[in-house]
Amino acid sequence: MKNLSDNVFIRSIDVKRLNRLINELRKRGLWAERHSYSIRIIYNNIIVASLHLYPGFNEAVLRLYGGFIDNYVYNIISRVLREVLGDFKLVVERVTRDVL
Repeated sequence: MKNLSDNVFIRSIDVKRLNRLINELRKRGLWAERHSYSIRIIYNNIIVASLHLYPGFNEAVLRLYGGFIDNYVYNIISRVLREVLGDFKLVVERVTRDVL
């Protein structure tokens, strides 16, 4: 009988690709800080969004925290994500300040 754990492996993203994602965001005017697969997006010293990567599902969730900058952040993130992690699906969630 085959052990189930023999077929299970964890998908990951190469650190070089993650660092490239951060660097590309910074080049385009968004400061990004990464902790594992979660990235804080900062603009003018304010956290305006967060990006959470789920490599096992090829999915990225962008949480926009509301404000005038949302469309700008969305456009940059979607472009950079396509360039660096082309096969990832981007899911967008808008979070209102009341929830925070």
